[in-house]
Amino acid sequence: MTVAGCLIASGATLRIEAVDESGKPAWVRLEVHDSAGKLHQASGSIPSGRPGRPDTGSPYLRSFVVNGQSELDVPPGRYRIVAEHGLEYERLEQTVELGPQGQRVRLGLKPWIRMRDRGWWSGDMHVHRPMENVPALLQAEDLNLGVVFTMWNRQNLWTGKTLPHDPVQRVTDRHWMTVMNAEDERGGGAWMLHHLREPLKLENVVPEGKPVTESWFPPGIEFVRKARAQRHRELFPWFDSEKPIWWEVPVMMALEPPDSIGLAHNHYNQYGMYGNEAWGRPRDTQAFPDIQGFSDYSLSLIYRYWNLGMLVPPSAGSASGVLPNPVGYNRMYARIEGAFSIEKWYQAVRDGRVFVTNGPVLFFDTKMGRVEALAREVIERVEIVANGRVVKTLPGGSRRVRGDVNLNLPAHNWVAARCFLRTAGTVRLAHTAPVRVSGRWDARLDARYFIEWIDKLIEQSRGSQREKLLPLYQEARKFYEARSH
Repeated sequence: MTVAGCLIASGATLRIEAVDESGKPAWVRLEVHDSAGKLHQASGSIPSGRPGRPDTGSPYLRSFVVNGQSELDVPPGRYRIVAEHGLEYERLEQTVELGPQGQRVRLGLKPWIRMRDRGWWSGDMHVHRPMENVPALLQAEDLNLGVVFTMWNRQNLWTGKTLPHDPVQRVTDRHWMTVMNAEDERGGGAWMLHHLREPLKLENVVPEGKPVTESWFPPGIEFVRKARAQRHRELFPWFDSEKPIWWEVPVMMALEPPDSIGLAHNHYNQYGMYGNEAWGRPRDTQAFPDIQGFSDYSLSLIYRYWNLGMLVPPSAGSASGVLPNPVGYNRMYARIEGAFSIEKWYQAVRDGRVFVTNGPVLFFDTKMGRVEALAREVIERVEIVANGRVVKTLPGGSRRVRGDVNLNLPAHNWVAARCFLRTAGTVRLAHTAPVRVSGRWDARLDARYFIEWIDKLIEQSRGSQREKLLPLYQEARKFYEARSH
């Protein structure tokens, strides 16, 4: 684990020590900013940026991870140190005047909430960091579970190697990682397949020199079905639809419904936001402007599926290693009873005992009709959403918002809670899973929306090699047609 440090012969030594609430050395992620805005990294640390990936200018890409202590040889001057230890800990910022003689700084990391003490355990369903670094990164971000992708369309890290006897690797009694996970990311979308028994040979699908975004055949649904043919332990393999904006998501939802769908996905970044659909279906930017509009559009697609009765639980993933996010920036909390296990965690997600977040924590008790949001920053608002419509708003202005909710909703058949923080440059939110309520909702317009979507997909596929996919698309269209009358 090495990174080129800023080694300057005439520099001073800045020594940084990070300890947890018990006073013990702790894994931590640090940013060290000088007065000119340049970020410095410690020699021997784990760099957050990865070689070959684009530099977006995000401060995250110049951060680094260390275990307790680090030393930087830098010129004397003023430095701002930022220390992060995951969502449940306060973000620390400290300014230091470094003289020629050097200086030692001690940073005490303090939790503002302890979710596992309440029975909630965190996970990130989208990790692209080197396996050998993940144990340290999980501890630095205080993330309980990391789903690490080792197989995708250009590479299979298990080629020529013995497959792991147990794909679940215990790091500590609070941190785990899984390593038999594959991502099929091509023209139709990104399909995340967890806990495989055998590789799917995805690395052989896209011809050399052809962009993966131009590869549509064989369709992703074939690999989802191959994965599900490996069924074991009842829950696995698990199929996560990475985000709702991809062209073939309505096809998957109709014909091979996922086990979860990305709500807090990798377009939500710590220091910014990708407010576009990449090669997915573009939104109407007049109806959904700017980054908040992108977030609203992404949410609206999931709401339409829920309106149609497909209450697939939400998931969260950061794509750390590909996009400028730390591991666990977008995370999900699942509530389990007793000791942690992978099976318990995934079962809780399937049962809807889950919320996703990149900032606040959110508790929604539908039996008691109560909602509570807490955060380490100021909350903008908490909303109760039923069939995509906001039926109640609780104003923010503090780090805690709570209130009672009337769940007598005769015109709705599902309800959920969501929370937004007061931020600029990105969207930070939390969202619960949907809960069924006894009302009735007319979902015909939602079905017609996806009919139009698939019709556009069919139109784009005619007269090309993608024409062989038309029977698949027409089958999915029939699913929505049956629900449109």
